Amino acid sequence: MCFERGAQLDGSGAKVYGEWIKKCDDLILVAIESAVPKEDRAADAPNPKNPRVDIPHASAAPHAPADPPAPRYKHQWYQSLSHVTLEVLAKNVKPDDASFQIDADRVRVSVANEDDPTDPYVLDLKLFGEVLPAQCKTSVGVAKLEVRLKKAEDAQWGDIVEGSGGASGAATAAKTVAAAPPARPAYPSSKAAQKKTVTDWDKLERELEKEEEDELSGDAALNAMFQKIYKNANEETRRAMNKSFQESAGTVLSTNWDDIGKKKTEVQPPEGMEAKKYEI
Repeated sequence: MCFERGAQLDGSGAKVYGEWIKKCDDLILVAIESAVPKEDRAADAPNPKNPRVDIPHASAAPHAPADPPAPRYKHQWYQSLSHVTLEVLAKNVKPDDASFQIDADRVRVSVANEDDPTDPYVLDLKLFGEVLPAQCKTSVGVAKLEVRLKKAEDAQWGDIVEGSGGASGAATAAKTVAAAPPARPAYPSSKAAQKKTVTDWDKLERELEKEEEDELSGDAALNAMFQKIYKNANEETRRAMNKSFQESAGTVLSTNWDDIGKKKTEVQPPEGMEAKKYEI
């Protein structure tokens, strides 16, 4: 500070004062460096080749939620105006291992897990519309479990579960269309109209049933055929089938109640075999 003040007051000696000011600055720098440890000076010294970059600590990224496990069995559904059919694609399920619960607005399908009884397969669906539980049917097949639901009102559902898109409560419109006389065929006015097709859900259901029957063979196919006849038969036909089968020891199965109801059905063993009675 003294040499700087002297240089200001004595302009003729500015060069001399400047040399002393530089010497003082050099001495001060040497004193400061001697007071600081060598390790600290090396750490603080800038390195032009590897400049230090302060990287802020990144906050821990939140873990993404784990994907839910894939369902044990796939399911699918299709519909007609009056019914909805739900299929669970589970093969070789024992009838005792499957259970069904049908309410007016919900369907529940359960399959027991033989490996872990505490972890059954459960499909629980809140339905898009209401059904008539008393008129619904269930079956356990070789390749799938089937639930055939009778709709409370004839209408096309937008989906099988509640809350999905599509028209709900379309029964009035459906009935109006059904009651109207058939319209004469109209010729399409555009390519889009020409490509538009209408799905025959009843035909599709029949084809699926036929495919399932074709998969069966031998006794399984025969039993499936008898079950289908019995399921679709009226009361008299069922009585005829039960009576003829029981009275003939399983050798006769008739659907004609007018004939079977009049007399006892005799045992008719296959050709080349003889029926014998065993006394206990």
